[in-house]
Formats: sequence, structure tokens, C-alpha cells
Amino acid sequence: MIDVESLRPTADEMLSGLSAGEAMKRRIILQADATERIACVAEEMLSGMHAGAALRHRILVRYERRRNAARAKAEASRSRNARLRPAAGMAFALALMIGLGVFFADGHDVTLPDKGLSSFASGTLTQTGVPQFVSLFAGESANPPLVSINGRYYRMMTSPSAVPESLLDGTLAEVQTYTAEPSLGATAGIFSNIAQTGAQVYAIAGLSSKTAVAVEVDGAIRLFQRVGYAGSTTLGTELFQDTLDVQGQVAALELSGVGVITDEEVANEVLVYMLTEFATFAGSDMPNAEQALTIYLQNGLTLQLLVEDGVFYGCGAWACPEFEEAFRAEMDT
Repeated sequence: MIDVESLRPTADEMLSGLSAGEAMKRRIILQADATERIACVAEEMLSGMHAGAALRHRILVRYERRRNAARAKAEASRSRNARLRPAAGMAFALALMIGLGVFFADGHDVTLPDKGLSSFASGTLTQTGVPQFVSLFAGESANPPLVSINGRYYRMMTSPSAVPESLLDGTLAEVQTYTAEPSLGATAGIFSNIAQTGAQVYAIAGLSSKTAVAVEVDGAIRLFQRVGYAGSTTLGTELFQDTLDVQGQVAALELSGVGVITDEEVANEVLVYMLTEFATFAGSDMPNAEQALTIYLQNGLTLQLLVEDGVFYGCGAWACPEFEEAFRAEMDT
């Protein structure tokens, strides 16, 4: 058995120069808050469940199957893992020490850069300097300008009027069919109600094609953002972060009616991280919202999520009611 106390001098020497930024502290706090909410969520989800004999039997059968499978794997790998146990024990001890002390080692607050309003604001500002709502999604009808790529829908954005060639990262495909009803297209193939047959579809450097693409429209290369449409949202095992994979690439965030955050570390490691980690799927419909979260990327492009009552709408509806409170708190920091 490893004596944890005997490792303390080694840990102090190895980790003496290690520190964690303010963003990491906030991420730890967010995780802790989420853990505290587990009991309330479980009570709400399970309040109508009756723990009868049938349910007990199903639980025991499933548990037994998993235990047997795990036991077989453990027996097969026991000899291979034996040599790794001392190192694993030391790693665990060091991780424990880090978790308890290093992240808050100096005990001092870190002053973050100014997060005031700037030229990032997409809409006009009120007299108090708060950005007003402006939708960046093109088209207001039930049939907006879209491209459908193998069952994934992308909606044209009003800005920019043309994606710079320097951001194009090769051709993905070309539009196979022009149709006024993209919702009738098959799940395999490339359809559009705005781009003509034969129009080129491009990948954007640094962005996943599940998040956004660039498409040739009337001689210009336009930006298209992944959205939900006609009941179609995520495909297969996709999650929120697959449809808005921008963490680490955000220059600023603007929440209309609230303000703008231009600290890149806070934007990426606290707020975008919060959406990625805690937003839960809440449906497929996109409302006529009057609030938006505008996401300004470091490459100069802009994406957007519509917002209504703590639910964020892009490729589906994703509930994250704590986000606005966290956004306001970061503005006040």
C-alpha cells in the first residue's frame, strides 16, 4: 500500500511551478454546481417511477450481465495491469493533491481583462450600451435559404456577404439538386433551395463541416451554419458540441439585451464550455425569438444561436438556463 504522505515532498517539488488560470477555477465550480444539482434532477425525473418486483428483476438482470462482462475483462487484463499499479497509485495521489491545493494555491483573485462593449456588436446599441437583437440568419419564411448535405441542414447567414478565399479548406462536394422544397430531399445527397445544381460546397479552415460550410450562391461564397429543419436535428450520436464545435476559436460573445464579452479565455473556457457541457436537448422547433447569442470567431466569421427563456436554438433546441446568469456574472468580474 502506498503511503500518500511520503509522496507529498515529491509532489511539492514537481508541482511547485504549476498554477491554474481563472477559467479553470470557474470550470471546476461549474462542475461542482452540476454535481449538487444531480439529486434535484433525479428526484424530478424519477418521481413517477414505481419500484415494483418487475423493475427490481430487470435491474438485477442487467446488473448481473454487466458484472459478468466486467469480470471477464478484468481477469484477462489482470496480469498485464499488475506492473502498472504502483504508477497508477502515485498518479492518483498526485491528482488528489492537485485537486485540493494547486488550483487555488495562492488564494488571490485574478483580475480579468476588460470585457466592455466594442466594435464586435452586431446590432445597434441602446443608450445604456446594451446590444439589441439582430438575427444573422437569412430568410424569415418557413422555407429559409438552406443546403441539405446527407440529412444535415445548413442555413445561409446574412454576414459576411462573401467568405474570404483564405478561409476555404477545399471542396467537400457540389449541389446535386436544386429544389424549392429541401425538406423533401432524401437523407443521402446534397440539395438546396438557394444554390444552383453544380454549386461548390467548401469546408472552412479550422471549423468542422458539422458546424458550418461555405457554398457558392449567385457567384459569391456564402456562409451556412448548421441548423435544425423540418424535425431533423442531430444525426446518430451527435451532441451539441458536434453541431457548434467552436470552443477555443471564439473571439467574443454577444448576448443581446445583456452585453458583450471580449475576453477570449472567459468566452471559450467558461461560457462556451458551459454550453458544451451542460446544455440538454429540448426539441427541434426554432421559435421567433427576440434574443440571440452571437459568436464572433477569431477567423472573422460570425455564428449565432437564437435564445428564448434559457433555451438556445441552432441545430435543435438546447436548454441551459444557467447561462445568462453566468454571462452576467462574468461581465461584472
